[in-house]
Amino acid sequence: MTFYSKPNYSDHLHEWLKRGRNWHIEYGDYLSNHITHNWIALDAAGASQEKMQWWQDTYTHNATNDTSQSAAKKPGMLESPRSNPIDYTEITDANWLNNLQSIRIAFPLYRNFFDKKIAELGLSACLKRYYPALSEGMAGAAFHPVIHTGWAVDVDSDDMAAEGLAYMATAFQPLATGSIHTEHQLWSPDAPRPIEALEKVLNDDRIPQLTEKADLLSKTEDYKRLNRGSFQQRLITFDNPDEPMSLFLNEMVTLKLPDIGQDLTSSIEELTVIATTVLYSSDNEFFILHGLTSLYAVLCVLPHLDESAQRNALGYWFRVLMATIIIQGSPGMTDAVTLLKKWLVDKEESKTVGYQLNEEKKAWWLQTLQSTIDSLDEHVPKAVYVLKRWAEWQSFSKSSHEVYVKAARNITKPNVNGELQDNLWFSNTFTKASESKNKK
Repeated sequence: MTFYSKPNYSDHLHEWLKRGRNWHIEYGDYLSNHITHNWIALDAAGASQEKMQWWQDTYTHNATNDTSQSAAKKPGMLESPRSNPIDYTEITDANWLNNLQSIRIAFPLYRNFFDKKIAELGLSACLKRYYPALSEGMAGAAFHPVIHTGWAVDVDSDDMAAEGLAYMATAFQPLATGSIHTEHQLWSPDAPRPIEALEKVLNDDRIPQLTEKADLLSKTEDYKRLNRGSFQQRLITFDNPDEPMSLFLNEMVTLKLPDIGQDLTSSIEELTVIATTVLYSSDNEFFILHGLTSLYAVLCVLPHLDESAQRNALGYWFRVLMATIIIQGSPGMTDAVTLLKKWLVDKEESKTVGYQLNEEKKAWWLQTLQSTIDSLDEHVPKAVYVLKRWAEWQSFSKSSHEVYVKAARNITKPNVNGELQDNLWFSNTFTKASESKNKK
């Protein structure tokens, strides 16, 4: 797989990532613990040991007592590792698939299971064995389990990878792909190319009704009892076989990928450009951001999978991104389609592949990432880190690099106060969106 190359991470990064187990994978009922994700981005920026410690102190001790701050900016106090409140069977190869979506109770047991499997098989073989089945549920916990897993693979962290796989198991959430649903096709060489599929979905007259239906259904007692948060409860409605959202996914969303045995690089490039452009066009909409960081995570895992599992993982990701765009009201997607069509023209005209960064551009990316490390919002350095890594993979075109640069500049644009520490661009947008929803 030529699109991916190993990052240059420091010798001390793994010691920090091991600390991630000092806290539970979630806090505040359903919010995901991001502490290790940002350590990776900070390390890539060349952060000092003091800065890594600053992030731990910032993230673990800044409780959200100030209700004027975005919930994305500071977590509540992280929680200690949990033990099972009830007796629970051990997770083994005989039953691991039977306990998926176990409402988080089995997380420590799944983590123990994957610890053993990684030690026994090695990380790569463990991913090849268990990741394909888990990838069907990557919609769980707003993409965070798949992010945790893929980012761990990025830097070869066995500790973090076992947690990520355990989180994928216990937060497992498919979207209309189970046996109770109508026949679906994740990917096909004959499907419309992804940009055309996105445009077709966005132009569908049913989209406003689907957005409203998902929102209304998520507020009914059945979904409120799930206690997964507004976004996740709306996303889960797409797995209900009695509702039009699941039928829409299975009718409209099939990812075009080349057949087994053919190279995926061109398709992967297009998906990175889609994830980048929808984030930029939405003005860094908070949940669409997770489409970017999760695609990066999936791509980090792909080299460890067989060709069929690679395509299925990309198909599941594309399906969740489409559902996310719909439930978030398709913010800025008309502009996204326009920019994506322009990218297609530019790419065809330039005919560049394997675009190589010169020293000046390499320095710009490093400086841009370094400019984010004081942000109190970990999503900012994380997003820039992804764009920097895609720019460095050297299998994509100059046109794609220009898309990554444009998005990185928008992400690092300071807010009205001009203070980096006050939260960067997208979290202000998220705060306004949250306030607007709360008024309704």
